Amino acid sequence: MRSAPSLSVVIVALPGPRQPMPLACVREVIAVVPPSVSYDAADFGATPTRWVHADAPAGQRANIGISLASGDWVMVLNGSEHLAGDWIDQLGEMLAGGAVCAHRILPTRGGSPLLVAWRAAFAYGALDGRIDDCVAAMEHWLSDIFPSHGHRVLPREGSATHQADWLMTDRARLGATSTVDRIPRTDGDYDPRRFWEDGGRGWVKWEAYQPDEPEIRAIVARTHPDRVLELGCGGGRNGRYFESATRYAGLDISLPLLDRARDRRAENCIGLVCGDAVQLPFADASFDLVFAVSTLQHIVRERIVTCAADILRVARRYICMIEFTEELQNEETWFSQPHMFRHDYPALFSSHAALLLRRPTTLQIQPALKEVFLFEKRWP
Repeated sequence: MRSAPSLSVVIVALPGPRQPMPLACVREVIAVVPPSVSYDAADFGATPTRWVHADAPAGQRANIGISLASGDWVMVLNGSEHLAGDWIDQLGEMLAGGAVCAHRILPTRGGSPLLVAWRAAFAYGALDGRIDDCVAAMEHWLSDIFPSHGHRVLPREGSATHQADWLMTDRARLGATSTVDRIPRTDGDYDPRRFWEDGGRGWVKWEAYQPDEPEIRAIVARTHPDRVLELGCGGGRNGRYFESATRYAGLDISLPLLDRARDRRAENCIGLVCGDAVQLPFADASFDLVFAVSTLQHIVRERIVTCAADILRVARRYICMIEFTEELQNEETWFSQPHMFRHDYPALFSSHAALLLRRPTTLQIQPALKEVFLFEKRWP
């Protein structure tokens, strides 16, 4: 018998009665439910790692669960599925039988399909948070968002469809979902607040899986921060990496994104602030680590020096940023985007901080070089 797969189960619970589920064999269960839905651990046959209340469409609740998952594979359920007692063994054989990123599983006797996806595949795009049905959101991800990336760098690729006698559902098969706009549109000059608020209200590509996860974990292990400020915290997908800190604060320019971050807050979160990274509303030397991922690259050139100075002001010791720095192709398409700016980070910080680390990130999924920088502040 094969060992059980490293599987995280995300349950986006529907109102009303749910079927008991044999989930004690999985790595973790993350139940993301509306405040109006009652629940009990016995409903799912295991004690969930985490209960999360989120008053959001089902597609967005699924994103929240995926962003909190830690298994190699993620399965999203709506709470109405029937799973046979030996389902994990059969699923384990299915997952071990091919090098694809996603398995679309058709239930016996018809009904809505079930999707089991390799967690890293969500680096290519999250679910559309506006779709108020988790099955429809997953189907849309598989048919529209996931196939749109021709520059695959993951060791797995594509998807496979299977018929399974261990799965039954009570719901009729869904029809096709429509394609939706994925990138906020701009008219004229780049307005950061409008750009990210428009993007935060709908589909947000980067909120489910963090491709820079190895680098973030390594920085935390090296710096052991007690007080952390994250600039550009967005939908809150990075807060879980800093749960060992005593205090964590997140700042973002977009209120819709901060609304999403509230559903992912850990116990050490002392606040989520809507503000500008160029004018930080914090006291001098108030954070052991000031951290940013894909944030300073959105600061316009005219303001980046002021931004760096304010980061140095609020940092007590460490400053870490993970940012795109150079084009990997000759077309110069990446930094021609209205919201992308190339900055020389060592030059910005070297007068007041020592550069401890600079190296490319492990997973390069865009046509531009992404690097991690770690600085240690110098005191007069």
